[in-house]
Amino acid sequence: MVDFSQHGERMKLASCVGTLATGAVLAVAALALGPLLSWAVLVAPHAVFIDARSRTAQVHLINTGSTPEECSIELKFGYPDSDSAGNIFVRLIDDPEGEQAQASAAGWIRAYPRGVVVQPGARQLVRLLAQPPSTLPEGEYWTRLIVTSRGAQISGSGTDSLVRAGVELVVSTIISVTYRNGAVSTGVTLNEFRAAVEHDSLVLRLGLAREGNAAYLGTARVLLRDAAGNVRGRWGTPIAVYYALNRRLALPLEGALSPGSYVAQLDLMAQRDDIPQSSVLPAAPIQQTVALEVR
Repeated sequence: MVDFSQHGERMKLASCVGTLATGAVLAVAALALGPLLSWAVLVAPHAVFIDARSRTAQVHLINTGSTPEECSIELKFGYPDSDSAGNIFVRLIDDPEGEQAQASAAGWIRAYPRGVVVQPGARQLVRLLAQPPSTLPEGEYWTRLIVTSRGAQISGSGTDSLVRAGVELVVSTIISVTYRNGAVSTGVTLNEFRAAVEHDSLVLRLGLAREGNAAYLGTARVLLRDAAGNVRGRWGTPIAVYYALNRRLALPLEGALSPGSYVAQLDLMAQRDDIPQSSVLPAAPIQQTVALEVR
């Protein structure tokens, strides 16, 4: 299971690990999996920003469940990327090279503690400490904080001694950690903008490239107007551009559009609803329109 927050960078990965023996295995496994398809540990905030003056930050692990959760914390270089279909995912790289290695903060940001058991209803503080090289150039540096929690193991048994099952839910929550050193700036270039109506959605294709020495964090706002100028749809979605990004947006339409001519307007603005505006770097706004036909 994967869940992206509005930040576009937080991700939850849930997997089940178990041991099964012969017999009515599927039934036992289904019973065991039923109550497990949720996660108890919340990680807040979902985006962390550290500056060169303080070099510290805090993250909270909150156990909203009814059983203890064993949590481990690691840091790994990563950033939002897109596949060939324009879908967004978080690319994690164990050993970054070249430009990515230069932008990685995974090797010099530490988390304390690295492992902890969070009791039901409890909150655990995790401190982040940045220890960058003394010769670190000005700019922005990134890593991802990965919190992996393991829920209580559920086991089942039957009258047949050969039937046994153990299932454990392992959930990883990935959030962004950004370190800013000295003068940082950002911007975005819109290299491609296409629009089409597909079934019950307005589908946009965006080709984006980052400018400056920091990631672009902003919002894409879209208006769809008919030939008379009436607004037929209005949407907003967060955008995060670290390198080049080819983004596909499928925006739901409230009803079927009549055949005719339409105009889609895209506005890119360095504003976010899910991040304090003080953490969003300023950038020049972009507005572009494209015509489309519905037949």
